[in-house]
Amino acid sequence: MKQGQPPDEADPSPRVARWPWWIALLCCVAGLWLSIVLEQIHFKIHTDPSFHSFCAIDRKVNCDIVAHSPYSVLFGVPVAAWGIFAYALAAVVSLWGLRSKRPRLAAGCGLALALVYVVSSAVLGAVSAFLVTAVCILCLATYGVNLVFLVSMVLAARPAGLRSALAELPAMLRARPVRVLAILAVIGGAKIALILGHPSYWKATSTAVRSHTIAPALPHGVEPGGGHFIGAEHPVVTLTEFSDYECPYCRQFHTQLRELLERYPTRLRLVHRHYPLDQSCNSSIKARMHENACFAAMVAECAGRQKRFWQANDYLFAEARNLHARTNAEIARDLGLDAKALESCLREEGPRSVAFDVDEGNRLGIQGTPTFVVGGKTYMGNLPPFVLAKLQGAPAAGVDSGTP
Repeated sequence: MKQGQPPDEADPSPRVARWPWWIALLCCVAGLWLSIVLEQIHFKIHTDPSFHSFCAIDRKVNCDIVAHSPYSVLFGVPVAAWGIFAYALAAVVSLWGLRSKRPRLAAGCGLALALVYVVSSAVLGAVSAFLVTAVCILCLATYGVNLVFLVSMVLAARPAGLRSALAELPAMLRARPVRVLAILAVIGGAKIALILGHPSYWKATSTAVRSHTIAPALPHGVEPGGGHFIGAEHPVVTLTEFSDYECPYCRQFHTQLRELLERYPTRLRLVHRHYPLDQSCNSSIKARMHENACFAAMVAECAGRQKRFWQANDYLFAEARNLHARTNAEIARDLGLDAKALESCLREEGPRSVAFDVDEGNRLGIQGTPTFVVGGKTYMGNLPPFVLAKLQGAPAAGVDSGTP
């Protein structure tokens, strides 16, 4: 190779098959489509409390839970949007490989991208499985796309050798540094533009959760059988919710239930019971899940003893994941509580009250959150459809809507 000559122009290797590049391009198209759908789900799940995606199958296989988790955003941009960016970049490389007569440099670039994508898939999969404790089937599909993309790039680079193809990148940087740096600057600029320009609609959801404080004029108190209630004195429907303050799906229903309560304050009574998915107070939980959930439930109970349960309820759905970064005094200040009384309650009454709810949840056979109880029957993950019908005044034969 002559000094300063681009690697592809000096490549003496014969023309290579184009079919691996077509496979790579199809992978990019599939990945783009999946990422766009995931971005739409992420947007709707944070802006429409009534939205449920087609891939919200159960507690473990649920795109909505994954989209609601804080791990669905990276550097202020949804992971799905990064996927759109990544597959668009891979599509450009694939088209370059298809058009090039000797695409060894393109194969090196594609191979490097594919390796990054597969490693990213492994990391995101681990986060989903062990931190979010739910998986998204569309995300799993992108991981498969990334693996096929890697295989296609290996096949595209194999005629020249994998090491040789990867070596083209530093060789090109030495031969054409200005061109390479300009391309990298364009890619970097596009990333910065994405970070600065993408709307942070999920932050508006947090603000909405905080601002959904129940009007103090609504009747509220403690049910004889346990649980804090708010709403109608003579309800048409009494809805008991077993919930976890760190559960993203519970957080979604929190906003939806507040809206229902605001619409039907004389027909709906909402009862909140605690079922933290946290080993520290719930012995039925065998894996490490929501490490702040028990403490958050205790804070709510102790706030209730100072007549601030429902204010704490709204606050905790918005802030439970950040409680570890706050002192008890700061939490008391945020909620307008007496700090010494809070400290004392967290040692004694709080744990007992939460244990009472957990025992009741285990007696009912609750498997996850949120679980709703209406008329003594449990409904996991979704409100039973007859609830809205009864609130609207439609007949729902055979349904007992009394307190469980």
